[in-house]
Amino acid sequence: MSDQNAVCDAAIVSPDRVRQTVQAILRAAQTAGWTDEQLENVSGVRARTIKSYRIEGKEPSLSNALSLAVALGGKQLNSILSLIGYVARPLDEADAINPHLLVANVLPHISTLAAAAADGRIDHVELPGCREAADQIIATVLPLSSAGAAV
Repeated sequence: MSDQNAVCDAAIVSPDRVRQTVQAILRAAQTAGWTDEQLENVSGVRARTIKSYRIEGKEPSLSNALSLAVALGGKQLNSILSLIGYVARPLDEADAINPHLLVANVLPHISTLAAAAADGRIDHVELPGCREAADQIIATVLPLSSAGAAV
């Protein structure tokens, strides 16, 4: 029977997983030709500290783990962040197109056009609303088009 008053002190991310992940990243970097000195110059983490992570499997601080991973690239940074179920992308990277959201955003404007065209024509009263709806549809789907790829 378990003690229901006991406090669980298990961390979400174990120190072993952090050590193993950073150690694997640094070993792969060394295989790819990185020296500890080069990594020090790029990341700001001292070479002998890097060596202790790579060889001895010492646990890095969060700042050192992130500094090393970012210096080595997005794949390595995502290896660190995946320990908590996340991935990263640069802030200046365009958002990925979400098809569900795109369709949801276009439907009200298509409805405006459909309502106006229900009688077989779009009259002068309906035209401004239809023009606005068409502009919104174009703006929404532009990122998918060949014209949007050039923007």
